[in-house]
Amino acid sequence: MKNFEWLPETVRQLPRGAFLMVKGNPMTIGWGQFGVLWGRPTATVYVRHSRHTHSLLEDADTFTISVPAEGTMKAALAFCGTRSGRDFDKMKELGESLVPARFGAQDGFKGCARHIECRILHRSELDEHGIEDAALVDRYYANGDPHTAYVGEILGVWSEDE
Repeated sequence: MKNFEWLPETVRQLPRGAFLMVKGNPMTIGWGQFGVLWGRPTATVYVRHSRHTHSLLEDADTFTISVPAEGTMKAALAFCGTRSGRDFDKMKELGESLVPARFGAQDGFKGCARHIECRILHRSELDEHGIEDAALVDRYYANGDPHTAYVGEILGVWSEDE
């Protein structure tokens, strides 16, 4: 994990979807960031205030990003990106199960190629103020539903077959 050997494959898959896991609830994400902050490996995810996952994260200390192998789990990604955990037990509806965390974060979405377990270091509001590109404001913030950025220290990255 220290040399981020898993990063290229993860970044290629992220725009196609990954699962942000919090308290057994998967939410599809399509963007995020990975890097080093305060001398620690980090992953940052962004969640709108209106999402059920936002309320779960506000009450959590950890999250896990479960990354499917390229070209797999398309139906589950679509379902978890269009249905709310307020209305559905997504795992039950999909007939899927969790895989236990290995580094003390949230359980992952079983069957994914990679699980990135994180401990939340920082929460920060990300709204339209300070965004220099008007097209981004129009596309992502015109509805008045800002994101919260959750910066997580990466505790461990693993595959189920390891």
